[in-house]
Amino acid sequence: MSNNNFFETEDTTGNFDTNDIEQNKVVSAIGYIPVLFLVPLLGASNSPFAKFHANQGLILTIAAIALGVARSVLCAVFGFMPILRNFVPDIISAIVSVAILAYIVIGVVTAVQGKAKKLPFIGGFLNLIH
Repeated sequence: MSNNNFFETEDTTGNFDTNDIEQNKVVSAIGYIPVLFLVPLLGASNSPFAKFHANQGLILTIAAIALGVARSVLCAVFGFMPILRNFVPDIISAIVSVAILAYIVIGVVTAVQGKAKKLPFIGGFLNLIH
């Protein structure tokens, strides 16, 4: 990728059958809602396109859990600091929530558009679903 846009990921849509894409756009989009990555995995088990998006949804679910744990730890740490405990945990929670929501929107839009693009930054970490 020679593109300077950090949010732009490789488009692998050409690796998938167009009929598969058309038939599984909606079920693939549902998989980006954390924990619902199982819907495209089970609902379209023979679809490589749905499996691609199920894998991205799984990565997003793992990232959401990890960010939730990190948020809890940071909030606990700042909870011991009298001045910071009144606003830092709320700021951290808001940032984590907005980040997860942004990734959900990016994934859903990509799937509904019939594209196969990994999520920015986190999309290439795991490939558990084949």
